[in-house]
Formats: sequence, structure tokens, C-alpha cells
Amino acid sequence: MSTLEHSELYVKLQDILNKNSKTDKDKNDGSIFTSLYHQFLDEDAHIDWNSWRHIPPEVQCNLSDIPVFDTSRRDVLDKVVVIKLNGGLGTTMGCNEAKSFIVLRDNLSFLDFSIEQHKHLNTKHNANIPMYLMNSFYTENMTIEKLKAKNIDDVLTFEQSKCPRILKDTLLPVENAEWGDDAWYPPGHGNIYDSLVNTGTLDRLLAQGKEVIFVSNIDNTGATLDLSIAQFMLDHDLDYVMECTEKTQNDIKGGTLIEINKQLMHLEMPQVPKDHLDDFCSTKVFKIFNTNNIWVNLKAIKRQMPGIKSEIIVNHKTVREENVIQLETSIGGSIKNFKKAYCMHVPRNRFRPVKRVEDLVIMSSNLFSLTDDFTLELNALEVPAIDLGSFYSKIQLKDERMSHVPLLKNAKSFKVIGDVAFGENVEIRGDVIIQNNGPNQVKIADGTIFENETKIF
Repeated sequence: MSTLEHSELYVKLQDILNKNSKTDKDKNDGSIFTSLYHQFLDEDAHIDWNSWRHIPPEVQCNLSDIPVFDTSRRDVLDKVVVIKLNGGLGTTMGCNEAKSFIVLRDNLSFLDFSIEQHKHLNTKHNANIPMYLMNSFYTENMTIEKLKAKNIDDVLTFEQSKCPRILKDTLLPVENAEWGDDAWYPPGHGNIYDSLVNTGTLDRLLAQGKEVIFVSNIDNTGATLDLSIAQFMLDHDLDYVMECTEKTQNDIKGGTLIEINKQLMHLEMPQVPKDHLDDFCSTKVFKIFNTNNIWVNLKAIKRQMPGIKSEIIVNHKTVREENVIQLETSIGGSIKNFKKAYCMHVPRNRFRPVKRVEDLVIMSSNLFSLTDDFTLELNALEVPAIDLGSFYSKIQLKDERMSHVPLLKNAKSFKVIGDVAFGENVEIRGDVIIQNNGPNQVKIADGTIFENETKIF
């Protein structure tokens, strides 16, 4: 950790940022990072655990309890905009392109799913609802090229900010030219407000009469545009709506909603004092979590900017064998800026993210079927717990061993230990463990059925 005083760090930071400020975007991004840096150095990252309470009934309801969308409401169709968060690479799964390029199933990538879902909705309602992708400097050019290659000209893009990674030991930006893009990072999806303003997208949308944006992660195929929420938001003059769903043991690290001083606040693990982490992870203390399906009123953004502020997420990483820090914010964290904020309880089918190769296998198996509107419908009562082990940690490793995904519709849990490959129409029923203790790969024959057993090779 740096031994310099904060005032000295600020001076050195400005010198470094000034050297890198060649364009208006550079200057805007430098200003955004400076604000994050001040928060990082000067503000306590943790909440006072005694200050919060559960959110009151008047700021929450179930999606099933609000009026269904009235198809005659052209005003709703004319005022809503879809934004997909498309800034991430698929590096955790071994993909160096945009994560949205990963093929999920039926030869459709996450990008394809988003486009086809949106196209279907516009056709169904005879509408022309715009769709934007918020890209990062990692994904901007490759995404534009991908859209061109697909002859898609009605999906719009804007680029979010680019901030410098700081070295953990000096708390100052990396200045090694050899690092190239590795010296930089996109500062989280909480940066969407600054990016909407700085790219001119906010004013352009307002000039077109748009009022509501629906923002979601592009890898969440369940995050379709639900017009009943847009209608509810407009009819109740709401500024911000967060979709939350029931928390399970798989979601214990997910953010949740609390109230402090009569204002909704998004609580994430970095803001929790260490002696209360068990409370945060408990499904009894916190029964819901944020799906990151977020609805925000554009007029409210215009009123609040540039004052929208979120808690800092301090993200520690190792890059080129150096310990670095990324200062990020989340769009969920911005809820505290909006007086008319609301929690919408939604079913689990609106949250289908893919974070690991196991999620990819689950979503591409017969557990799900593809519907006419390009959503994925669950064919079982619940999704089984799956652990495929280190030989399936990357997509390429999975493709080499599992050209045909096992049938998982009747599985409760499935674990693979060691190097195991699968033939066609292998079926898993109940609780199954397949373990290879040998040095050579084991290939499971076509049509093999495993049921409530541990098979050791």
C-alpha cells in the first residue's frame, strides 16, 4: 500500500491522467476516474450495520400483481428503449472475444438471442423500440464488425468509459507502455449514466420522446422486455425499478435491497462489515437479490446528472503478475439517487445468467427448450447442481469432451471428477458422480444411462 499522503497521490494522479488526455473522451474518462479515486481514498466502504432495515411494503410488489400490458398503449411502446450491457469479454471461460459472441445453443450466441428476442417483440407489437448495446473499449470495434457481418443495422451502440488500473502497492496508474490495453478497464455498469451523457445518447433519446430504459446483462437470456413493467413505471411516475428474485444458496454473493434513512439502497458484499458477512449470505436474513434487470426514467437521469453516485466496488486482480485494483460501480448501486425507486419481485425465469461453463451446459441441454419468441423454457421442476471439474473449466475443453451435451432433464445433481468425455445421448438421472482416477481420458459410450450412482473408473 502506498505511503504517500492522499494530497500527493491526487497530484501524481492528475499528472498521469493529463499525459493520457488526448481527446474529449479521454478528459471525460479522466474526470470520472478522479471521482472514483476520491471515493476510494476518502470514504468508508462499509455501511453502519445498525442503520439499515428491510424495505417497506409500499415500495415493492410482485410482477404477477401488476396489470398486464395493454396492447393499445402506443405511448408505452413509443417511450421505452432497451440497453444490453455488452462490455465484457468471455475470458473466465477461455474466450478472448466479447462474451456475447459465445454460442449458447441452436447455433445462437447471446448477441443473437438478444437481437432475435427484440425483433420478435417489435414484430408482435408492430413497434420500433430501439435497442442499444453499451460496449467497452474491449468490445466496441469487434461488436460493430460482428453486426456488419450479420447485416444488422438497427442495433445501435455507445461506448462506456475507459479508466486506468492502479497498482496495489503505489495506488497509482500503471505507466508501462508495454501493458497496452491491460493498463485499462471499463469501470462497471454503474458508468452507464456518464456514458449516456458523454456520448450524447441521453439527449438524443429525450429528443425522440423516449422516457424509460430497460437495462440488462446480455448473457441473461431471461431478461426480455416486459412491457407490463414499463407501463407500470410510467403510470406510477417511477424513477427507477429493480427486478429482484428469490435468493437461493447459489445466489448468496448477489446484491440485495435495504432501506437506510427512508431511501432504498443496493447492498453488495464489499459494503458489508466483515463480522456480518454471514448475515449477508443468509437466505433467511435477505430473501431476495438483484437480477440486474434495471428500469430507469431518462428524465430522472437528466435531472440528477452529473450528481448520480454509487458505492465503490474495489476489484482486486492480478494482471501481468502484478496486483492491481479496479474501481468500479454498479447500476444497482445507483438506486439510492432516485426518490421514486421501487422493487419488482419477478420469477426466476427472468434470471438465467451464464457465468461458468457449467451454466452453458445447463442452458444448452434438454433442461431447456427454445420457444418461438427466442426465450428458453425450463422443462424440469428445478435446475440441478452441476460441477464438471477442472477439465471443463474452459469452453474449448468442454467442446473437446462434450460435443453432445448429456440429457439432464431428470438430473438432481451431477459431478464429474477427472478427465471424462461424453458420447451422444448420455442421460443423467437423479444424483450422479462420474470419477476417473486414471491418467487417461475415459469416454462414456453413446446412450449410456446413469441413475443415482457413483461410477469410478
